Amino acid sequence: SLVVKSADIQTQDKKFVFQNRENQEVILSVEEGSKQTLTGEQIITLAKLGMEIENHYEAPQDIEWAFETGKFYIVQSRPITT
Repeated sequence: SLVVKSADIQTQDKKFVFQNRENQEVILSVEEGSKQTLTGEQIITLAKLGMEIENHYEAPQDIEWAFETGKFYIVQSRPITT
């Protein structure tokens, strides 16, 4: 039904960002590290992308993705084997 029923938000203490042509570790405050990363709308968009990819390959997929400047990027898709 593509409805987000619940969210299990975990606290992160750091993140990695690409700045000045290299990956840099950024320490997060408790407040920033406790925020939900994706909105409900973004979660549904990602779910739809996953469904499109599964339909294309006609099998469940293990999908790796990235999100930058408001857009999802699919970086890899492979069949689920377990």
